[in-house]
Amino acid sequence: MDDDEIGARIRAAGPKVAAPWGLAAHRSQILAEAQGRRGRRFRLWAASLTASVLLVGGGTVAIAGGGNETPWGWVADNVFSIGQPGGTACFQGMVVKWEGLADDDPLVQDAKAIVSGIDLATLDTTAKEAEIRDGLARSEPVQHMDGEVKRIEMSDAEIKQQAITQLVAEQLWAGLGDRAVNMDPGREVYLSSQTSDCS
Repeated sequence: MDDDEIGARIRAAGPKVAAPWGLAAHRSQILAEAQGRRGRRFRLWAASLTASVLLVGGGTVAIAGGGNETPWGWVADNVFSIGQPGGTACFQGMVVKWEGLADDDPLVQDAKAIVSGIDLATLDTTAKEAEIRDGLARSEPVQHMDGEVKRIEMSDAEIKQQAITQLVAEQLWAGLGDRAVNMDPGREVYLSSQTSDCS
């Protein structure tokens, strides 16, 4: 059995997750609000991330060899976990991805070095968590899978994970400097994050 087959089996064994109804409208609202605040590339990335973080699925957390292997069968550039009651943990893996660039392109290598070099356990997420809570409190209600129309709610652990992802993204873009602002469409790097269920 090769690595691809093992990865496929691991992904197939994971729980299937469906997005709540009305999330597209919520994503559109996030995008509209974000477009008025930051630079074009960063704001679209941040808004998409905010919407996509609400779609994350569950999974068992087993990190092979104490490295950056994720429960989903891929290796992250950086990982973080939050202990939960009952001895479980919600896990977060972040990886730099790229489009139209070679694996050894300096932009890709620098982005991966920045993300892997951040000590996630020491990040002060207080202000970012407050910003996320404020955004959730001001958001419009959306229709959920059970048909109920209500605001999207996040647990403290989910808010912490979201704050960490946003802070890592900010450090990544700051570290890349002008190269982040001047990336050509189709030749760019971006940060991807996946989390286990922390509700």
